[in-house]
Amino acid sequence: MHPRPGQDTLKGSLKRNIGAFLQWRENNKCTFHFIALIVFLSVLPFLEDSEVARIFTDIMLVILLFFAVQAISHKVYLMAVGLVLVGITIVLYCLYYRTGIVHYFNDAMVVTLVFFIMVSIAIFSVVIREREIRRDTIIGAISIYFLLGLTWAIGIMVMVIFSPGSFDIATMHPDQLVYLSDYIGYSFSILTTTGNYNVTALTAASRTVMMFEMISGTLYIAVLVSWLVGKFLKERPA
Repeated sequence: MHPRPGQDTLKGSLKRNIGAFLQWRENNKCTFHFIALIVFLSVLPFLEDSEVARIFTDIMLVILLFFAVQAISHKVYLMAVGLVLVGITIVLYCLYYRTGIVHYFNDAMVVTLVFFIMVSIAIFSVVIREREIRRDTIIGAISIYFLLGLTWAIGIMVMVIFSPGSFDIATMHPDQLVYLSDYIGYSFSILTTTGNYNVTALTAASRTVMMFEMISGTLYIAVLVSWLVGKFLKERPA
């Protein structure tokens, strides 16, 4: 039984649309990753009131890791390392939810921190080396800023995990498991130097970490603006 002409047309149209989307994703890796970042950060505040919601948060974080791997796929070795780190993170999350042992969750956050540091450096290297300014390049530069805030938030989490008492969260009870959403707002408020949200740095080490986050946010904006101005002046006709 041969397919009808209408079915052939539909399949052909579907293949073309999928092919066009994959080509767009390949040419706009930073844009694709930026969209994933915005979706993750937008949905995160609504996923903190129950255990099921927090499980979904971890699933979304793993999906975001896969999108980040796509963003650094221009280097085979980076993509390979990224996939290995994502795989380790998934295994640790599965072990945590299967056994309830908090150490697996803590280890997963450490691996995630290493991953995001690597991705932030890799995307920054790609953006800063671009010879011409494209829309994807600009969005890539913006996504790095969001990545910085997310990476510092994970870093704060890791610091709290291994050095309890470094930070005080006004809404957190003693012995409560630390979640990423508890530190996202604080991290971005420090990165943008707008305030300290509902978290207080209690130790000299934690205050030093916050100092470096403020410096990194301010320094990145300065580097980004100077880079854009330099590119603009270089490409402007004489």
